[in-house]
Amino acid sequence: MSLRAFKEKPSAIIFFLPLLLLLLICISHFGANYVQMLYQKKFTQSLISKAEEISSDISQSIYQTEAINPRRCDEETVNKLRILLTNYHYTHDVGLVKQNRIICSANWGILKEPVELNVDFFKGTKGFYFAQKVEGIFPIDAKYDIAKRNGVIAFTIQDPFKYFDQANKDFSFNITSSDGLYVFHQFDSEFQFDNEFNSLSQEVKSCSTKFNYCASVLNNRPGLLFFSTLTLTAVLLLLCVISFLIIYSFISYIERTNSIEFRLRNAIADESIYLEYQPILEVQSKQIIGVECLIRWKDAVHGQVSPELFLSIAEQLNLYPSMAFSSVQRAFKELSPFVIEKDDFSIAINVNSFEIQSSEYLPFLNEQCELYKISQKQIKIEITERIGLPLNELSHFALQAKRYGFTVALDDFGTGVSNLVWLTEINFDIIKIDRIFTQSITDPLKKDMLLAIMALFTNLNRIVIFEGVETKEQCKFIEKYNKCYQVQGWYFYKALPLDALKELIV
Repeated sequence: MSLRAFKEKPSAIIFFLPLLLLLLICISHFGANYVQMLYQKKFTQSLISKAEEISSDISQSIYQTEAINPRRCDEETVNKLRILLTNYHYTHDVGLVKQNRIICSANWGILKEPVELNVDFFKGTKGFYFAQKVEGIFPIDAKYDIAKRNGVIAFTIQDPFKYFDQANKDFSFNITSSDGLYVFHQFDSEFQFDNEFNSLSQEVKSCSTKFNYCASVLNNRPGLLFFSTLTLTAVLLLLCVISFLIIYSFISYIERTNSIEFRLRNAIADESIYLEYQPILEVQSKQIIGVECLIRWKDAVHGQVSPELFLSIAEQLNLYPSMAFSSVQRAFKELSPFVIEKDDFSIAINVNSFEIQSSEYLPFLNEQCELYKISQKQIKIEITERIGLPLNELSHFALQAKRYGFTVALDDFGTGVSNLVWLTEINFDIIKIDRIFTQSITDPLKKDMLLAIMALFTNLNRIVIFEGVETKEQCKFIEKYNKCYQVQGWYFYKALPLDALKELIV
């Protein structure tokens, strides 16, 4: 579906909103899952580090006991065991075993009656044997983890992983032998799935590089399932709000980028505003003697936009000055080859209130003439009566333009209400008859009015151009009355792009 369809069809909003919500839920789920996995990996490494620390402590106590010589249950050996035991944090007791019976230990001394070890030991590597949570060995209520090797036995009574059990109740974890046959420690989280949901669990496993065991951390509630019902509800509500804001922002962005104001700004910035040229002809010879520059804009969204519309918008957005100067530069650059070769070829430029009131416009126009080697007399500045400025400002502008050598034309004569006043107050070189009067040639009642106006202009000795000539009859009428008149209109040519104009003139 295109962006335009998305904008124009409300059903698209209803369709995209749940899709976006689903996408955000998936992103949040996998994002939370990724963070949880990172934590699991870190937690697994912490378990391995702790286990290796404990294993080193116990194994070193056994190795050091093995090194006692002679190694027998007497007071001297027991004292050595007691001194040795002070060096180890996790080894609670260490003693000697003979024929699977404890005969002495650092804490209990020489036993009058050896204690039988009626437990099943797990055989590890390097001659070590392990047993877990063994009770009834000594006359205290305690459970021991046992490690023995070569007649030496070590006991661990405190729970070294108690901190992990209390701090991480959300995860299940264990430490087992590498083959998984023996469990050194295990903690089961209270958050468990039923069997049919076990496939959702996420496990991270890491093995020690020093000892023959591995640690495994199991997340029974990966991703969003990890959170409580209240938290999950809050997250879903937040994602709904975010989805709505994203959709709303996206639609707003589309509407903004599709707005005529936004696209006009871009069109001016990337110079996609262009010019077309309406040929002006001598009515007798039918030769092109000049062109009127017409600004055009064709937009991908709004199509061919009326100049009256986008010029009005440009004024409101303060973009008109840029267009006024750039259009002159483009016209001079494109038309200078024709104008230089033909001294009688003219360029007509329409001006608005901005150009008339700007102190920079006429000097700029003059500079462009010098730059492109165009004679000032070949530039016709057309002032339309639609401009709502005082006559004294218009008169001053026309006078300044004529001082530079430009030709001044009254455009669209007949569309205002004070034409005769303009003719007396402003010294126009050219008068352009609006198409309204041109169309009246075929109307018997209006024809007399037009003849009177034409007689007036003939007496004033002004160049006259008829706009909007569209029929042969209109052309014949104008030619019959005065062969020196000039014409422009669709009967001859529509406004032409530069390439089409070149084919006509060259």
